[in-house]
Formats: sequence, C-alpha cells, structure tokens
Amino acid sequence: MKMKLRKLMQQAASYIEIVLSAFLLMVIIFLAGEFIVESVMGIGYDNATLEYFLEKVMTFAIGVEFVKMLCTHTPGTVIEVLLFAISRQMIVGHVSGFEVLAGVAAIAGLFATHKFLYAKSFGTEEKEEKQDK
Repeated sequence: MKMKLRKLMQQAASYIEIVLSAFLLMVIIFLAGEFIVESVMGIGYDNATLEYFLEKVMTFAIGVEFVKMLCTHTPGTVIEVLLFAISRQMIVGHVSGFEVLAGVAAIAGLFATHKFLYAKSFGTEEKEEKQDK
C-alpha cells in the first residue's frame, strides 16, 4: 500500500511539473512575441537600446533553460541555468569591478564543477561520448 501511494504521488508530482513547465513555456512565448512587437513598433524610441534588448533576450534564454531544467532533471541543466543567470547579470547589470570579478570566479567555479565533479552517471554525456566514438 505504501509503495503504491509513493508511486502515485511521484507520478502526480511529475505530471504537475510537466504542466507547470508547459505553462511557463507558453508565458515565455507570449512575452517574447510581445517583446518583438514592442521592439518593432518602438524603433527610434528610448527603449530601443542595445542594453534593453540584451536584458530581455537573456531573460528569455534563462526562462527557456529553466524549463529545460524542470523537464530533464540533470545536474548539467542546473549548471547551464546558473551560467546563464550569472552571465546575464554581468552583461546587463551595471556592476562594479569587484562584482565582475566575482561573476567570473563563479563562472570559473561552475566550469570546474562541471569538468571535475560532474558524475557521468547522472547525465547523458556518457551516452553522447560513446556515440561520438
């Protein structure tokens, strides 16, 4: 009885997670469309700056990576989301020299974590390496 209930709860949580991911993806698509229309109509206005476009596009990229993370459940996707979030903050935000240095150190730490501490059994990279050979 306990095992059936656990399995049922895991399946329900999985379905809820998929529904939330689909909803989040629909919101991202809607907001991206709204951004494109706003950008085309707003050419020549103050909001049509490179910084504004970078901020919006990087936010959408983080949203898409977040949806991937919810769907795939691998440590690699978590690292990718963190990489996008840190790089977005460094590119778009008005940060000081120390904050840029901290961001670079954080990205280097994420790359080192991925290279040296990432367990191949959790991800699909091992399968991809076998297919490449």
